[in-house]
Amino acid sequence: MQRFYIAVVFLLIIFSENLNAQSDIGGIIASGNQKIKDKNYKGAADDFKNALSISPTDTLALSGIIRAYTLLEDYREAQKWITTALERYPENVEFIYRKGIIFNLNGEHEKAIAEFENAIQRKPHAELLIQILLNKASAEFRLEKFNEALADFNKVIELDPRNFNAYNYRGLINFKLSYYIDAVTDYTKAIDLDPTSPLPYYNRGMSLLKLAEKQKACNDFRKACQMGYTTSCKMVVAECGAR
Repeated sequence: MQRFYIAVVFLLIIFSENLNAQSDIGGIIASGNQKIKDKNYKGAADDFKNALSISPTDTLALSGIIRAYTLLEDYREAQKWITTALERYPENVEFIYRKGIIFNLNGEHEKAIAEFENAIQRKPHAELLIQILLNKASAEFRLEKFNEALADFNKVIELDPRNFNAYNYRGLINFKLSYYIDAVTDYTKAIDLDPTSPLPYYNRGMSLLKLAEKQKACNDFRKACQMGYTTSCKMVVAECGAR
């Protein structure tokens, strides 16, 4: 009976220690996530590394450290942790997606597209799918695969009709394809969704110039210039006079 009692107490102690460790990891990860929000990326990376020293297979900690090093623009370190994560979780959609992001940031856009397609095949949830499609379209744009990029931005808008980035960048694709009326429509929608961003005003102005709508274009250039976008200020001088 005494041995049984000792064994039960021993197991309870171990169980309690495991609960405390999990609680500690949760707090450390929450701290890391908050530091990312505060743009303290180095501090966030340290927190996630601390969490992984306690539980090396924790998916939230692995995801966090990858994000932190990506935001620090330390892509080599981010890639190291992605490799570690995929060795443990080869089917994890988020880790595959983040591998694609690193390829994109390193200018390896074909490899990025392959990873994004790999991630899409695993049927991610809608929110993650939107992010994958946006990044895939970005890679396609850089490779001047404009029709493919346009198709992906269309898919994003089907999933999220109020996605500012999708309208803003689809406008750029339409501009590149000389679909200037469509570009103006997209930029107008982007402005409706976020009137505080100067880029859609500037880009709409460029599209309006192509449509010989100079006065409307100048109104947009002036608006973007007033919002601090210096490139637009140059267009005011070049196309509209200094007024």
